[in-house]
This record gives sequence, structure tokens and C-alpha cells, in this order.
Amino acid sequence: MRLLAALMLLTTTMTGAADPAPVIDGWKKSPVYVDSTQRSLVPDRDADELRSRIDGRVPAIRIAVVPAAVLNNGGGDNGAAAKAYVDALVDKQAADGVYLVVFGGALIWGSAVGVDTPIANILTEELARHSRSDPVGTLNGVLDQLDVPKASAGPPGWIWLVGALVVMLAGLGLVRRWWKARPAKDSGPALYRPSYDVLPDEADTLTERQALAREDVTRFGEELDAADVRLDGVDNAADVQAALDAYADAGRVVNGDLDDDELLDVRARVEYGRWRLACAQALVAGTPAPPRRARCFFDPAHGVSVTDWMFTPGGGQPREIPVCKSCQARLARSGR
Repeated sequence: MRLLAALMLLTTTMTGAADPAPVIDGWKKSPVYVDSTQRSLVPDRDADELRSRIDGRVPAIRIAVVPAAVLNNGGGDNGAAAKAYVDALVDKQAADGVYLVVFGGALIWGSAVGVDTPIANILTEELARHSRSDPVGTLNGVLDQLDVPKASAGPPGWIWLVGALVVMLAGLGLVRRWWKARPAKDSGPALYRPSYDVLPDEADTLTERQALAREDVTRFGEELDAADVRLDGVDNAADVQAALDAYADAGRVVNGDLDDDELLDVRARVEYGRWRLACAQALVAGTPAPPRRARCFFDPAHGVSVTDWMFTPGGGQPREIPVCKSCQARLARSGR
């Protein structure tokens, strides 16, 4: 029996099935395969910890982290694309077990083959607890729910204590030099954006990221004020209240001296609130509820994005960005 679950972090599309051979070859050496382009998303240390949890487990658990670009922009059905890719992996592996595939920062797909495991429910719960940029947390949460023990604690505590003392005494001078040379608190890559993730070539200060967060919360409040969410006999009160609660939660903290982790939490609350507001408006309009997606990369005022696009800014690195329908058409015409 095969239980499949498609859980959207961002929606992507696919024109043809990508070759699963590299993943199958990788699984011959380790149950955790991470494509070389995805090590910033799942670093080697995290991959090793995941491997230590699932190595040798029966029934087997296999994890693959592949680029979201394998779900490209050809206009196909994103769910069918992911299903086809994972089915190809399962067919080539030809073994029962739990398969977990991370498609970059876009999508996670789980498949339970010959195993009575409610992988869809488990993934749904974990994605509610973790952001789309935290696949390691999501995967570890899934393993926790599957009762997979944590990685071994290693040597006895006293060995660690002695080792830590030696390192502390021997490296005190190095620590002092590092402390003096460390980057200022407000430098580094921009970790907060209202509607998209960034790459290291996009740098700003913590102060600027805090200002972006305040601007985003203010804009969301204006969207709530302008929204048409009249009930008119339609039961959308739960969606409206959830959107208002998300705005209130973000507004209570956004004016503080927040660090980047706290700014990421603000972004998550605002994105969730916008989605619940869109659901409320869809009920009034009698249309299907929209997918839970980020706003358009180029201008959040364009609304919720409809797909992701590989985009290369001038002098920057290629990246996947969420875009609205009109921006998608413009990019398609320009070839970017």
C-alpha cells in the first residue's frame, strides 16, 4: 500500500521527469542523499545527524534533498511532477519503506511503500511547526513522530567536560582575537524579506531588516482595512479572525529590537494572515480557497504568487522566486 502526500511550501511546475539515478546511486552509500547544490539548505552536519538516526533502520527510511529546479516552469501540474519523480525513485529502488524527498525550498513529498504509516498527516503537522526554509527541522520532526531515536549522545559526559576544558584553556587567545574581529551585529545577508528568501549576494543591515518587517506589518494592516470580507451568510468568520489574530501577533512584537530569528517569525505570521484573509475573500466570492503561497517577489501588492521562476538579477546569483501571473508572463517574454 502506498500513501502519498504532497505538501506545498511553494508551488512549482515541471515539464519532464528529472533523472533519479544520482539519488539512487547516493542511497547505495547512505540513506540520506543531499545534492551538492542544496548543502546550504541541508548542511553536511545536519545530513550526518539525519543519517545516524535512520541508518540501518527496518523498515528503511530514505531521504533525498534535490534542487527545486527539477520541478521546472513548463506549465505542468506540480503535484503530478513531484509524484512522478518520487514514483521513479521508488520504482528504481524497488524496496519498501518510507521515502522523504525535499525539493529545494519549494516542496516536500512523502511516500510510505509497504508500510502502514500515515505520512500525509505527519508531514502536515510538522510543516505547521516549521518554516519552509527549515527542512532539517521538518525532517527531524517527522522522524520524531515515527519514533526514530535521536542520534547517539556520543562518549560519556566527563570526557566531553575534560575535552571542553582543554579546548577552552588552549584556545582562549584565539577566542579573544575572534571576538575583536567578529562582524558587527547588524551586518550580513538579509534574512528577512516579506515574500521571498534571499541568497548571500543580497546583504543589508539588521536595522534595515527591522524596518522592512515594520513596513510589511503596516501594509498587511492596510490590506485588512481595505479587504471586502462581508459575511453575507457565508461562514468565513474563522478565516477573518485568524487573519486579524496574525496581524495582532505580529504587531505586538514588530517594533521591538528583534533579531533575525524573530524577524523570520514575524514574516511567517504575516504570510499566514494574508493567506487566511485570501481564504475569507474566496468564500465571499464563491471561488476556491487559494493555495498557501508567498506574495509576488517583485511587488507584494500584486497579490499571492501563482508559481516560482528561476530568475537571475543583474550581477547576482540565480534563484527561485514567487511571481504573480502578470510577472510570470513578463519574465517569459524577456527570457529571464
